[in-house]
Amino acid sequence: MSSTEILVYPASIAGPERPEVEGKFLRLSWRNQGYLVFAAFELYRYHNQILARFAQEHGLTHRWVDAQTLEVNAPQLAVHGGGRFRLNTRQQRLDLWDDSQVYGRFEESGLVESIAAAAHPWHRFNIQIG
Repeated sequence: MSSTEILVYPASIAGPERPEVEGKFLRLSWRNQGYLVFAAFELYRYHNQILARFAQEHGLTHRWVDAQTLEVNAPQLAVHGGGRFRLNTRQQRLDLWDDSQVYGRFEESGLVESIAAAAHPWHRFNIQIG
């Protein structure tokens, strides 16, 4: 897999007026590209909602089977688990923990290195995995 792209929902997830935010995230790969997709709780409460947004933005065929079940038809898409996060921009810290009830715990292997190598403002943050 090539480098990891970090996506955040909303794009202005944290800033001077909101230095700390919590939410959920997914670790994905699609077409040999790694993705970490972070979403604030007030926007998306469930991991499958985050995946639906990703699928919509990337033109992937998907549908809600019922209120809780998302079906995605994208053979090159793989979900490598999910979890929760807490971002503190003042302390330049990103805490990752927990797991997704639907997709399982995120793969920890290479995660810190992927974030450090990403072309994203968080690439120099202190990453804590619990």
